[in-house]
Amino acid sequence: MKSPLISATAAALMMLAGCQENPSETAKDVTAAREDAAEDVNEARQDANEVAADASENVADAQQDLATADSKAAQKLTKAEAEAMVKNANAAFDVAQTAAKGSYDIAKAKCGALSGVTKDACVSSADARLAANQAEATAIRDAALVNAENHE
Repeated sequence: MKSPLISATAAALMMLAGCQENPSETAKDVTAAREDAAEDVNEARQDANEVAADASENVADAQQDLATADSKAAQKLTKAEAEAMVKNANAAFDVAQTAAKGSYDIAKAKCGALSGVTKDACVSSADARLAANQAEATAIRDAALVNAENHE
């Protein structure tokens, strides 16, 4: 019984001995593995560079979109500010005109108690004040409208 067991053991040892590489074959295998690894790493780097370039391009596009959006937002803000300036100028003008008319009505009512040349002078003075107040309100409004038109 020992003889078939010894034969099998001997055959197994011989097979193991035949599987071993000599140093030259091992060196060739190591060199091939290094070349494969280097090639794989280079391919991975190329892929990574392509991904990085694509990502950088996406970032640049997003920055451009933001700049465009910021520009559009700034233009929209400027337009809204100018429109608000026009509305405020017109509203202030309406208030000034109403105040001028109110002052005129009061001054003219005071003139009602007078007579003759004194009354005429009082009414002329009230008319002159009304015209001056209206002219001032118009000048202020027009200056504000010019500022609104030139608002950037």
